[in-house]
Amino acid sequence: MIVAKQVFFFIDKREGTTKDGERYLSLNVLSQNNKKFNFIAKNPKVIEQVSPLNLQRFAKITLVCEFDREFNKERRTSYWNCTLIGVE
Repeated sequence: MIVAKQVFFFIDKREGTTKDGERYLSLNVLSQNNKKFNFIAKNPKVIEQVSPLNLQRFAKITLVCEFDREFNKERRTSYWNCTLIGVE
């Protein structure tokens, strides 16, 4: 597991519920070199922390993410899974 912090420019946020009834929060942001990223949080503590924030478009925000190495046994491949764990 690797924890990383990075400054982004906020675009928008969306809250919703999956078909399985799991609540999520999606943040759309721009990096310093204008690349668009989307971060998803499913942890209720993170959702409760970020939902009430009144963020303006293109405001600078610091996102804290956790990267975990996951393995797909069927395809015999591995990949990094990124999870949003906080906003500063």
